[in-house]
Amino acid sequence: MSIIEFIILSIALSFEALIVMHGCALKNPIRLTKGLAEAFCIAAVNALLLIAGIWLGNLLRFTPDTLDPSASSTNSLLTDTDNLVYLGLLILVAVRLLFRSGKKGRQVQPYDIRRFSTTLLLGVAIGINTLIVGLALGFRIPLGENIWRATVPLLVVMTLFALLGLMLGRQQKELRARRYTLFAVLFLLAFALKGAFWG
Repeated sequence: MSIIEFIILSIALSFEALIVMHGCALKNPIRLTKGLAEAFCIAAVNALLLIAGIWLGNLLRFTPDTLDPSASSTNSLLTDTDNLVYLGLLILVAVRLLFRSGKKGRQVQPYDIRRFSTTLLLGVAIGINTLIVGLALGFRIPLGENIWRATVPLLVVMTLFALLGLMLGRQQKELRARRYTLFAVLFLLAFALKGAFWG
């Protein structure tokens, strides 16, 4: 997978951090210098969860590391199964996002992100989808050669999105969460379909 694809995936995963951090900053404004540290913490937790997901996916994938050239039909079946699991997991994340955005009157719980422990737990909560996406990627790509291409874009993009959410929240700016969630779903589905059917 190219670095551009990982950047697109990082954008899709970072919209949740934007929305959550905006809601938190509306109720508990913090200094931007501290906000940058909190945003980086959330991004770092998600990067670690992505690595864990890819590693677990590598362990669970059906296609062996070395294919038997004499068993082409079996190899094809195993690869197709991995692709199906990959697609199914990414669609699961998209459905989770749609379900949450479709709830009427849904509001983000304003956590007090001035406490490091709260920020850490918030990063884990946001990172559930990141873990599932990492698991999906593990059925398609090996961890070793992709670890930096997968994690660095996520670390940078999510830090920026989370910081943007804090800045907008500090200024009491309105954020249309449903619209941004739909963008995330579209990005995610495009990534899933491209990976499953066009390599």
